[in-house]
Amino acid sequence: MRSLLALAACAALAAALPACKQDEGGPVKITVTKNGYEPATVRAKAGQPLTLVVTRTTDETCATEFFLPEENLNVPLPLNQPVTITFTPKQAGKLRYSCAMRMFFGDIEVK
Repeated sequence: MRSLLALAACAALAAALPACKQDEGGPVKITVTKNGYEPATVRAKAGQPLTLVVTRTTDETCATEFFLPEENLNVPLPLNQPVTITFTPKQAGKLRYSCAMRMFFGDIEVK
């Protein structure tokens, strides 16, 4: 019984993990904090434009750029200024974005 409760608790926790999905063409907001990119996972659909609005709120990390090599993106993130990034993921899979030094990461799960 205890293991069943633990399994249910783990499933509930996994469902509550932060992931952000683009709402009917609306932008996905990502904040760069001292902990990195938040939320760290974004969901998108292949063949549909994805708009991210990325705001860096700290100078405590090297995450001063949005680097996504598969989409040929390397976008500077000025402090406390929202930056809009729009592109169309071409195929299903996972795209990993990072800072230029590749110390902070996030993922775009494309379905």
